[in-house]
Amino acid sequence: MAQILKTIPQVCQDQLNQLRNFVSDVISKYKSLANWGKPIFTSEMQVACIIWANEKMGVGLQEIANLIGVDKTTLYKLVKRIEEQGRFNIFNIDTKTIVTIAMSKADLIEMVEKALQPRAKVVISDIMESSVVREFLVKDVEKRSKVLGHKPVLGEKLKKETLRVIKRLIEYFARNGMATNPDVWDEKAVEKALYDIYNNDYAKIRRAMIALRRIPQWSKWFEGKIGAVTKFITPKLKYMTYEHYLRLKEEWRKGGISTPEFLAIWLHLTAGSREGYEAEGVSDASKLEDVNTSLIGLRWERLYQVGDTFIIQVYESKTGKTWTCDLSWLDAEPISELLKYRKEKGSIIASITGIETVGRFIKWYRKVLEKVSKLLGLEFTLTPHDIRRSHISILAELGVPLEIAVSGHMDFGVGWEDLKTAVVFYLRFSRYVKQKVMEEIRRRQAEIQTIAKTA
Repeated sequence: MAQILKTIPQVCQDQLNQLRNFVSDVISKYKSLANWGKPIFTSEMQVACIIWANEKMGVGLQEIANLIGVDKTTLYKLVKRIEEQGRFNIFNIDTKTIVTIAMSKADLIEMVEKALQPRAKVVISDIMESSVVREFLVKDVEKRSKVLGHKPVLGEKLKKETLRVIKRLIEYFARNGMATNPDVWDEKAVEKALYDIYNNDYAKIRRAMIALRRIPQWSKWFEGKIGAVTKFITPKLKYMTYEHYLRLKEEWRKGGISTPEFLAIWLHLTAGSREGYEAEGVSDASKLEDVNTSLIGLRWERLYQVGDTFIIQVYESKTGKTWTCDLSWLDAEPISELLKYRKEKGSIIASITGIETVGRFIKWYRKVLEKVSKLLGLEFTLTPHDIRRSHISILAELGVPLEIAVSGHMDFGVGWEDLKTAVVFYLRFSRYVKQKVMEEIRRRQAEIQTIAKTA
């Protein structure tokens, strides 16, 4: 089956398959289409589907000709006649006669569009019956964030990823007797379905939400919830405290973990960046030296000294922004160890670990965090993204005001996209914040009471 059939609606797939079979039968019987001497099209709908696929989905006439088994000039002549005369011929199989059909391009396109309308308002069997999905596949869709050096529109890989999520939703809604047409879906029902489909696995839910927001009509869905725990689940408190960090540092000193292992975690905790594994253009095979974003994209040329400390610039492709981080805020002592690996330029992570590719680093880092979780006696296994959460948790634990912790303007690490995300999700992971706030409230109350008594 030709690849193009996988991208066009079922109604057109059926028509083109029917046309291909007819052409094959004619050639088998008459040896060539020239010997047949009659039109190869047996219905207006066949012609309409060719015009629609070419005009609306950008499928070339050469591709369609190859699919149905005819010379490309046959289709070029067909299109030219429709454009110039508004007519074409078909062969009526029942009457064995040639019939001239008067229809313009617009008429033929409208014919397919009507056929693509859902047979029931809320139930469809073919994903391409959804106008939301069709437009997403046919049109160029701008990325939410632009990355220098990459195309500003979604590529085939990201569109396929979004389609996989939509198909899972359709299957879920079909099993539960709900609307299967994406055109009538609403944000609340989809969000609830995602939590059921992915069994409350927030990492998978978050990726699905990001994928669905690529659909232009759904670009405002899940506002403040990408990265935030919603009402459907109870957050799992997986994070490192400052005390955990101090114990980790002691393990390093005793030889429980190696210097590369310790520095990788220290850098991640300090910068609070995303991991960068899922950034556009990054794959397991990508060389660390070629990556430019997040933790795996930390670069020596972006590390510079200011006074008695070092500042590192962290680029995030998701937001298209560069943030700065003072490496001394969490702990200045490891800086001297880091500088032993320093190069004029290139990947910091590659220099520290000796690892060349992203895929190998992912495996290595996960094993390191698994070992660290056991050494610290944690009841859970830390993931790379838990270290990002721990960054803001420790900032809160040390009393750094929320507006500073999330701003990215005072060298405390990467700023968040919106304040709501930090408030709703990340600050839930600091066990000391409320205690410190209550202590400050009691202190201020006592001061005011003393002033009031002496007034």
